[in-house]
Amino acid sequence: MEKNKLVFVLCIVLVAAISLGVLVSCTTNPANPDGIKNYLVLDENVQYQSMTGFGASAAWWAQTVPQGSQSAADLATSLYTDEGIGLTIYRYNIGGGSWDYNAYEDHAAGDFVVYPEMRNTQSAFIAENYDKSRSAADNFADDANYDFSKDANALEFMRLCAEQEGSTVERIILFANSPHYLLTTSGKTNGDYAYQSNLPKENYQAYCEYLMKYLDYVVNGMGLTVDSVSAINEPQHSWGGEDSPQEGCHYEPEELAAFYDVFYGYLKDFNEKNGTDVKMDVFESGNYDVYKSKGRVMEYVYAMSKYDYFDEIDTLSVHSYGSPTSVEARESFVYMLDNLYGDKFNIEMSEICYMEAGLDTGMESALWLSEVMHKDFVNLGASAWGWWMATSCDDYNDGLVTWAWKSENGEVEPTKRYYILGQYSLFVDSGDVRIEGYIDNADKGVFAVAFRKADGSIIVVITNTGSKKVQINLPDGYTSLKAVQTDADSSLETVYDGEYKTAFSVGAESVTTLVISR
Repeated sequence: MEKNKLVFVLCIVLVAAISLGVLVSCTTNPANPDGIKNYLVLDENVQYQSMTGFGASAAWWAQTVPQGSQSAADLATSLYTDEGIGLTIYRYNIGGGSWDYNAYEDHAAGDFVVYPEMRNTQSAFIAENYDKSRSAADNFADDANYDFSKDANALEFMRLCAEQEGSTVERIILFANSPHYLLTTSGKTNGDYAYQSNLPKENYQAYCEYLMKYLDYVVNGMGLTVDSVSAINEPQHSWGGEDSPQEGCHYEPEELAAFYDVFYGYLKDFNEKNGTDVKMDVFESGNYDVYKSKGRVMEYVYAMSKYDYFDEIDTLSVHSYGSPTSVEARESFVYMLDNLYGDKFNIEMSEICYMEAGLDTGMESALWLSEVMHKDFVNLGASAWGWWMATSCDDYNDGLVTWAWKSENGEVEPTKRYYILGQYSLFVDSGDVRIEGYIDNADKGVFAVAFRKADGSIIVVITNTGSKKVQINLPDGYTSLKAVQTDADSSLETVYDGEYKTAFSVGAESVTTLVISR
């Protein structure tokens, strides 16, 4: 009996050992059969999205930049040239006119005060000219009712960024958070209560007229090329009541889809008349949480699918606020889109910020930024990536750089977030293709994303959130290597430039960009 028990136990051990061996064999990565620690896997034959740019928003700070000032020149250089971080997407905010009635004066938001200059927006529409005996559409279609000098600072700063020597601007996007307050149900740039649909159907045409006047001025008045117009921002959010600290407008899915039907017609007419190709940017979704009750992202997409213009839409714009570091949220959204609509949609991530009070100029929010960008590229498949406010003042934490608003020659002070964005934007160009690239058998907090350029070189951005430096083991087959790094003590510093080597160390709490060539 004891002998049989022993044989039985030995059999169980043997089976377990064999099973374990099979399991180990099955989980060995063919790209790293020796199980090398922190091994960079690159496969140029596996390709994903083509990149379309990096950008930031000029809301609401650009209206405070004095024209012709040293501040204007320094800000433009730091953001939209390769002397800075080479952003390619400029997002100009079409204001809803809250400046006219000082809607957000000393409005508290969380633990800090929101300055009027930061939330109130100028509008080129002359509210005093509104004639109640005429329809809203007639009022907003009348050229005599516009004075674009009212937002001259913001408009001229956009021109400076686009036309300065060495400008990297490739795409200008005009976007609005709310219709003009004279068109809303509440008579304000947000609702009287949460989730109030604030643009009545009878004013759809008038709002389109308003947007077209801005588009016409920028294209024909300023001579700039506009890529797209985004008329709606985060439609699923509440945007109403006493706790709404900025312009915003809620739309139900059917309302959004119906408005876009009208707006698409206006854009089509504009393009035919002017020989342009301005696109309708949809729909700046506040999140992509398909399984959260307030997310509703797929409801909006489905509502649009009922209209003919849906066939012409190939891009969806989303924001990464809701679940900024969630892989599941991104992959669930992509999975549902692919199952319902195939590969119809290109995804652009057009807005996010750190969302905490107080100014962090160090690596904490910078590493968070790199993690968000990595997941947006790898798990969301985003082809474009945009930060929210490029510039902030005092201890407000939204900006990439800080600058004393309204000053003629205020010092532009970059945060580490600025440099981290540059670790991507200075090296990855429009048209570059994301390829299979990751760190196998990686230490916790070490991850990478890779892109292939037209000349065959490869860009790899490696993030190490850990407290110790890490040796990254590189694959064979290349001839040269350049490494640029940002950490607590350095900013976009070239730490190596020479012959290729198969082992390279990245610093603790750092982001490093490798340029690898054959």
